[in-house]
Amino acid sequence: MDIVTVKPARVELNDGKPYSPEFGDIYATRSGAYGQACSVFLSGRDIPSRWASKNTFTILENGFGLGTNFLATLKAWREDPNRSEHLDYVSLECFPVSSEEIQNYCAPQLCLEASELAQKWPVCIPGYHTLYFDDGRVRLILIFGDSLSLSKKLALSYDALYLDGFAPSKNPRMWEPELLRNLSRYANEGATVTTWCTSGTVRRTLEAAGFELQKKEGFGKKRERLFGQMRARRSKHLISPVRDVVVIGAGLAGANVAYSLAKRGIDVRVIDEGPVPGSAASALAWGILHPHFTRDDSPLAVLSREGFLLTRNRLRELQEQTGIALFNQSGCLQMAHSDEIYEQWLDARTHRLPFSLPTDYGSLLTQREASEVSGLDLRRGGWFFPQAGMARAGAFCRTLIEASGASYRSNTTVSSLVKKGDCWQIIGSFAEVMDEASDVVVCTAIDSARLLRADYLGLEALPGRITLLRDTDLTQLKCPVSGEGYMAHLPDGYCGVGATYELKRNGPWTEEKAHCANLEKLDSLLNQSAEVVVTGAYCGVRAAGPGRLPVVGHAVDEGAFLEALRKDPHLIEQLNLAEQAGLWVLSGLGSRGLSMAALCSEVLAGLMLGVPMPTEPRLLKTLAPSRHLRRQWKNEQIL
Repeated sequence: MDIVTVKPARVELNDGKPYSPEFGDIYATRSGAYGQACSVFLSGRDIPSRWASKNTFTILENGFGLGTNFLATLKAWREDPNRSEHLDYVSLECFPVSSEEIQNYCAPQLCLEASELAQKWPVCIPGYHTLYFDDGRVRLILIFGDSLSLSKKLALSYDALYLDGFAPSKNPRMWEPELLRNLSRYANEGATVTTWCTSGTVRRTLEAAGFELQKKEGFGKKRERLFGQMRARRSKHLISPVRDVVVIGAGLAGANVAYSLAKRGIDVRVIDEGPVPGSAASALAWGILHPHFTRDDSPLAVLSREGFLLTRNRLRELQEQTGIALFNQSGCLQMAHSDEIYEQWLDARTHRLPFSLPTDYGSLLTQREASEVSGLDLRRGGWFFPQAGMARAGAFCRTLIEASGASYRSNTTVSSLVKKGDCWQIIGSFAEVMDEASDVVVCTAIDSARLLRADYLGLEALPGRITLLRDTDLTQLKCPVSGEGYMAHLPDGYCGVGATYELKRNGPWTEEKAHCANLEKLDSLLNQSAEVVVTGAYCGVRAAGPGRLPVVGHAVDEGAFLEALRKDPHLIEQLNLAEQAGLWVLSGLGSRGLSMAALCSEVLAGLMLGVPMPTEPRLLKTLAPSRHLRRQWKNEQIL
């Protein structure tokens, strides 16, 4: 069966009720959407009684629609004094409505919640969209895509399942037995399923999957509804409890990790060599935050896209909380490197590769259009991303640490990490124990390999420089432009072009050589050379992971790993081989720290705490700290 393509829903009014001409059905019972959500899906007081006093409660829904079930659940959670500390709500949807429709068609009882959701509503593109409410205690993960395809590759376990597609006669795909079986696999033992649908096929499929079902009183004209509980035994996925965490490093990686964990209620302490957070490679005054267009949907493309969207949400939340200006949404133009590449992009757009992009996310512009948007005469056209812009990287780090409430210890070098009992000790320069915690996250860029005693982490140091110009240069530039290099000019006077990758094989590098290289990049973007004056440079060392992808996850004891493989080479397929309990790493962000750090920190928090992943599971293997070691072993480069 073919995968259904994500596309915007069409919503019309039929006898005063929201109606889908695509499926010939109304979005909710005529007896009242809010009443149905409370009676059927919240099942009266069943869901609130089950989330009472829990740390985390997870709901999976198939069919987000107008969001009524989520909004009603959010309202009930807010009004319940015995609610869970955190609520994770994951919903699959292939035909997303618009933010206007969320507001215009909401139940009167849910106007406040609908307005909040509409303000955060994502663009209509496939993949994961993570939205936060109530200071991060409620997380909505919207996954836009074909439910049947998505149901095979989720990374979560749930406490309640909401089944709320259009009627089986109108949209049978939402009730396919294979889909229901797949969704049932993620149920915790004792998890419930609720739906207004009482179809015999649906009932038999859920019962065969392990749910013990009963019919309960329906709502409105619907005489009955289904309610069930997972009785099949589930294997227990034991995750060591995280009592407290020490994060080493306070750049974009460490600051985002501290923020993600603190929002989940974890006691976090941060140790950093710098005088303030974001004082090393993350210290640049402004950096471009934008996705990268590729015609495939490679892991790098997915991380870039979903990471960009998540970072924008995080910056917006921090700005609202603190009043600190962190992001300038000017848009950004990704100019084609060559005429050939531009033609390839035209072909990709024609064939909707990797999918059709809505204009509020990105548009492919001609050379003339790109020049008009940017304000300068560009050499060729490219992709314009209106939601992109420039972010204050160093200030972002400092704001994250402050907003997290984590303690921060500056000007401190960590010499080593030692496991003692069920804790990790942080050892200082004079062999003193500076701190200890159940878990430690290493976010020290290229120095991560030393602290983890990892010879095969695969990190590469990439020194580089940004050339700073006068605030009177490139004054007509309206938005940052990236291509072979990039150029940017901010209202506060920041003006920079760059950036170099000063590899040893291309050296030796001097400041003069670096400036010449950056000015050549500037010339490659423009039809005519600009008269500019160099005023200085920003220097930093990026740490890039294998394949230019970050390193995120459990740290590995490489000695134990290799010893195990020498005894039994088949263990190479064991994903958690020689993982060190309580020791984690997030590093290797390269030059994409702004667009990837927030998403990677949420991935790491998901691994540590066992909560739903904010991205597709295939990326976990791609980001795994052991991937370079495994590749070296398979290629027989390690004996």
